[in-house]
Amino acid sequence: MKIKSFNEFGILLGCAANAVPRVETLEKYADIMHELGYNTLYLETADTYKIDGEPYFGYMRGGYSAAEIRRLDAYCRERGIELVPAIQTLAHLHFLKNYECYRPIIDVEDILLADEAATYELIDKMFAAVASMYSSRRINIGMDEAYLLGAGKYLYKHGYRDKTEIMLSHLKKVLAVAEKYGFRCEMWSDMFFHAISKGNVYETGGNTVPSDWKEKVPKGLTLVYWEYFVPDAETCGHMIDMHRQISDNVKYAGTFFRWHGIAPANAFSVKVMKRALTACKNREMKDVLFALWADYGGGASIFSVLPAMYEMSRFAANDCKEEQTDHRRFEQLFGVKYEDFGLLDALNYPDTDFSKKTVSDRRLNNKSFFYLFNDVFYGTFDSLLSERVSEKYANVCAQLKKIDGKEYSYIFDTLIALADVLSIKAELGKRIRVAYGKGDKETLRTIAKDDIPALLQKLDVYYAAYERQWMKENKPFGFEVQNIRLGGLKSRIEYAGRTIERYLSGALKVIGELEEPQQPFGYSPSQNEDDYQVTRYIPAVTHGFL
Repeated sequence: MKIKSFNEFGILLGCAANAVPRVETLEKYADIMHELGYNTLYLETADTYKIDGEPYFGYMRGGYSAAEIRRLDAYCRERGIELVPAIQTLAHLHFLKNYECYRPIIDVEDILLADEAATYELIDKMFAAVASMYSSRRINIGMDEAYLLGAGKYLYKHGYRDKTEIMLSHLKKVLAVAEKYGFRCEMWSDMFFHAISKGNVYETGGNTVPSDWKEKVPKGLTLVYWEYFVPDAETCGHMIDMHRQISDNVKYAGTFFRWHGIAPANAFSVKVMKRALTACKNREMKDVLFALWADYGGGASIFSVLPAMYEMSRFAANDCKEEQTDHRRFEQLFGVKYEDFGLLDALNYPDTDFSKKTVSDRRLNNKSFFYLFNDVFYGTFDSLLSERVSEKYANVCAQLKKIDGKEYSYIFDTLIALADVLSIKAELGKRIRVAYGKGDKETLRTIAKDDIPALLQKLDVYYAAYERQWMKENKPFGFEVQNIRLGGLKSRIEYAGRTIERYLSGALKVIGELEEPQQPFGYSPSQNEDDYQVTRYIPAVTHGFL
């Protein structure tokens, strides 16, 4: 497929948030990219690549070896795809702080200690490693979201210094290392605009940027403007204009939403990314990429967003003109009708009208994630529940079972099993609390004897399907998080069943957790399930430490 409007039309795969794709998975993905006209693949590997002499760098994280990257690099080159390293040289190095050998070069949280010789020794090793693996001499050096830079160990060693000055000093040193190995650098742009707007990323408060900023951005550095929730094409275009006031080298990064939970959001991705590409086309922005992050434990399958990946390719190939897309090619490529594949979105949109085979693109949510982990006694997110949501999930399960997912059946199996779990789990906690409040022991007895055992069986089926999906696509490292999460969920549900039985037998006079009045936690009481995302696992399962 020929992409008319853009020179670079790429994908960035997040490979550092537990789910590290197997090389075979990446090769299959490269084949799909080639068919759809994507020509660049960034591998985002914060600490998931091997560095000689650094045994704890990426330890037990599934890091790629030099042989694996070289194999993938050659495979991509044969298909006209440039494989580009995307590393971290400032922040997002969460796991380094776990090891004593790296603590001296951690400033605060996941941020490296700037202006420290040992920091640049490690960064030199990073560049040496990727230089030996990749044939490309382009690299994304990260340096995003380091908003506490200079507020930890740096502050104690050097005293207060404006974090922008620290960042620019650090950037200069990193670029010198990059030049040593022949790399041309790209960097996420948010730290510049966080400073320009004094704390509001990508909100400049006007139409101009102070003129001295153009001198601060190093020449030859490409700024990557990332914006995922694009409200309209004009707002995105405005930010492109702002970037061009501080740099002549700018590219845009959007996303396909598979990283916000367990299920994808193809329809929403297409809606907001068409706005973004329209803005890029109007501003003659020639280089774009779509980031498939893997936040919150691993995210959905990288293949679950094939509909969005396909549709944006078609849109770009049609010069970003909004015309009816012919989806027959999708079925020829993937064996499943475009509309059927897109119904995987229904896990977060259980109101989907399956007769029309269209999923809402109104708002992004990840309700399948927070309904799954919402504690059955605390009911942190019970107030977000819509009417008859469990019944709706039973329908989602039944409707998805009608689709033959062909080679992607394993993804359908996982989300079918999840919908089946939610057909009981979504409203279980609310039913327990209501019955307890009314003194309705018959309903509590039914829940303990029938519903909870049935739910535990469905949860076992979901776990098995998810394990099959994970191991088919990813290295085993990181799956222990799913063991812990789903094992903990099962244990908690078993505990709830035992506790209810003890209450019914008179061994417990009250159920302590249900005596506490519920309050909304982490969201506004006026919000509903379609307006909310739980962005972390811990708040869904506990109000305490974990």
